[in-house]
Amino acid sequence: MSKLLQLFSRRAETPIETRPYGKVYLTLSALLFLGTMWSVFDEVTTRRPWKVYQEEYFDSTAAKWEARLNEATAALDSGSLKDLNSQLNEAQGKLNSPEAAAIKAQISDYEEQLLTANRQYTFAKSRSDEAYYFWKKSVHEGNEDKSYKSKVDENAQLMAKYNSQIDGLTSRHDSLDAIIQQYKKAVKEVTTKIATLYADIDNAKGKLEKARASYLLGMRIKPNAQIRQVMMNNFDHSNFGTPKARIDRCQTCHAGWKEEVMANVSQPFTQHPLPELLKIHNPEVMGCTPCHRGQGAALTAGLAHGDEDHYWEWPLLKGKEVYASCNSCHVNETYLQYGDQYNFAKRLVGESGCFGCHEIKGYLDMPKIGPQLNQLVVKDSPDWLFRWVRNPKDYNPHTRMPNFKFSDDQAQAIAAFLWSVGKQSDYHPQNGISGNGNADRGKNIVNTVGCKGCHVIGDDTRMRDARGTSYDIAPELSRVGSKVNRDWMYEWIKNPRAVNPDARMPNLRLTDEEARDVVAYLTTMKDSREFEHKELNYDSPELIAKGSKLVREYGCAGCHTIKGMEKESRVSVSLNNIGRKRVDELDFGDKKPSEVPHTWNDWVFNKIRNARTYTTDRIISKMPVFAFSDSEIVAIRTLLRGYTKENPDQPYQQAFDARLQDVQAGRKLTHFQYNCVGCHKIEEEGGFIKATLDDEAFAPPYLYPEGNKVQEPWLHDFLKGPTTIRPWLNIHMPTFGLNDQEITVASKYFLALHNKELELRDYHAVSPDPKYVAVGKKLFEDLQCLSCHYTGKVPEGKTAGDLAPNLAMAKNRLKPDWIVDWIINPDVIQPGTKMPQFYPDLKEPSPFSQDLGGDAREQIKALREYVLTIPNSK
Repeated sequence: MSKLLQLFSRRAETPIETRPYGKVYLTLSALLFLGTMWSVFDEVTTRRPWKVYQEEYFDSTAAKWEARLNEATAALDSGSLKDLNSQLNEAQGKLNSPEAAAIKAQISDYEEQLLTANRQYTFAKSRSDEAYYFWKKSVHEGNEDKSYKSKVDENAQLMAKYNSQIDGLTSRHDSLDAIIQQYKKAVKEVTTKIATLYADIDNAKGKLEKARASYLLGMRIKPNAQIRQVMMNNFDHSNFGTPKARIDRCQTCHAGWKEEVMANVSQPFTQHPLPELLKIHNPEVMGCTPCHRGQGAALTAGLAHGDEDHYWEWPLLKGKEVYASCNSCHVNETYLQYGDQYNFAKRLVGESGCFGCHEIKGYLDMPKIGPQLNQLVVKDSPDWLFRWVRNPKDYNPHTRMPNFKFSDDQAQAIAAFLWSVGKQSDYHPQNGISGNGNADRGKNIVNTVGCKGCHVIGDDTRMRDARGTSYDIAPELSRVGSKVNRDWMYEWIKNPRAVNPDARMPNLRLTDEEARDVVAYLTTMKDSREFEHKELNYDSPELIAKGSKLVREYGCAGCHTIKGMEKESRVSVSLNNIGRKRVDELDFGDKKPSEVPHTWNDWVFNKIRNARTYTTDRIISKMPVFAFSDSEIVAIRTLLRGYTKENPDQPYQQAFDARLQDVQAGRKLTHFQYNCVGCHKIEEEGGFIKATLDDEAFAPPYLYPEGNKVQEPWLHDFLKGPTTIRPWLNIHMPTFGLNDQEITVASKYFLALHNKELELRDYHAVSPDPKYVAVGKKLFEDLQCLSCHYTGKVPEGKTAGDLAPNLAMAKNRLKPDWIVDWIINPDVIQPGTKMPQFYPDLKEPSPFSQDLGGDAREQIKALREYVLTIPNSK
């Protein structure tokens, strides 16, 4: 230490001008150089793993496209290529033949003559125009100069002469040119066929060249190694509501998202599994994080996916959880194409009535899901009502009604209140009206007329399985005989709207005898279990008051119409921002992490599975216990993850315009209010009843085409009072008693699915063209249309499953344009239809070449015109 001090002391005595700094500068320069080199190496290699990914991607795509090129080359039809090359040589030989050369020379000569004739015609016209001007001028001045008039006539004769020459030359020119064009057309057609044969090879070659652009003389260079970034300037907002940019760099590593050749490789290079979605959600504009979340600005997998940043509020959505993000832009919609998990979750929430207690965006104007409770005195028994309130799942394990875990005293109080409400009802069924029906006939009616579109009976769970839910959309009926008063049941079956004007159950238009038969059958289905007898006091004012308070506290009016509680508000919290809840904002009660992991996913999952999971002495939960399956809980949780108050600005968000509003209103009516999808497939959902049929040909029709297919006045009248279209079907359209507003909603829905609006249209303003009708009738008979289309009786050799609608109804039912579209390609309109495609290629001549010159489109028009004249059969 003393030597070091002496060194500094001697150095301090040395004048600064004479001190040596060479070694110091050399040392510092070396350190700076080494530090710089290490920084460059660390930046280029250690801190940029995405470069390695991109190099691997370039290698992988090059190998894939080289393999694809080899496959395409091997698959090339050499025989066809040889034939085409021979045809090409022949066609080119004709085009380059001496004969063609002579014709081209003649064409050139005619073009020269035409140029001269046109020039002479133009000069004559100019001279004529000049003479005409001076002649007219002299006439107006009162001193007609007839020399100018003679010049006009002389040039008119010349113009006629030259014009005649032009017509003759043009005719000869065009006739020769047509020959040359025919030669050229033949060459072009063969060339196009050869190009088609080489299409896969040329595509693979182009892709391979692009993939190999990162090589030079066989050595790797990195011109394409770059951060691929998408910036969305107004997608996010700060806590103060001001727009802020979102940076998305996911495509830096996920480079193969749009490459078809990368469909079966592992991440991060694989093609997107739903390329159809990318036509709407273009990642080059919207990035990836709006759907998949994650930390878009990060350039390492750990940070980008949230694995290394546990405080990142938007971790990567994995698997089917990605459907949570659909809610960001489509919160008002209950159905999305390609969104199976989203659609399923939306249906679960809508059918389970979560919106009755919670405010949920998109469900603010939904109808109540439960029956009205104002007539229980004339419908049910006191004992049954008590047991139902205490535990609905005990009577019907598949009911949508959850278990509120009421004590016996609470259940008795609520039952007493509801009984007191029922006593105030003015409705009373006629005693003894249900009569003595035939149970066997009633069973047959229930099994065939369409009851199973909503109801499950006993072990026949085909409808429940087809719906894919753990619950039924309507009450299961295997114990209904122990529940319902048979006289009430008869009047309900006969005309539900007479019992309850707001009933969703339709009128099946059964006769009195048929209704009694159904009652006889349903009353045979009893609850054979024995129950402990409990003395019930439903007349106590204190008990009734207690029941009224409980009904309000637990929000029963959120699902049921109850007299005196029509204006009750929701009793629980809004769920519109639950997806942004942090873990520290969630109360796990006394549950330890070993019992319930303290994560958002686990809290929500266990809350839905058993709402009382987190109950403690101080945390009292009134949320009822549902019986969802684990898969249903995961679907609902996924949907809830998407409920946040952060909504992107336009143009990123789906505009909920007038068309979408009409579509969504129709979905609520047909899916949630009247369960039309129980029988009919609409969009790509529904038609579940066909699972209960032995032959799907007897299933109700596919309704997606209705907006294009049926005339609006006919649809209005049909929904108002359905008429028979397919009399061979046992299942028939019931009468729902829709009002004009509901019919308008349904009509707008079907039209909006095809981007059309409800307008006043007179479909009979234009009468069928007589010149087409006779031909249409002949074609109709030649095509044997009557072998399937119903005309009053089942044709010989046909079964009811082979039949098609009676075309005598077409002129008042079907839109003329739709008939044409249907004949052209029925399978596109209704996949799986038995209607044959008589005109597979409109560019080719029709098989019926003797009619309308073999023009397929003209023949289709003739068929349409004839169909619109078919008289109604009596």
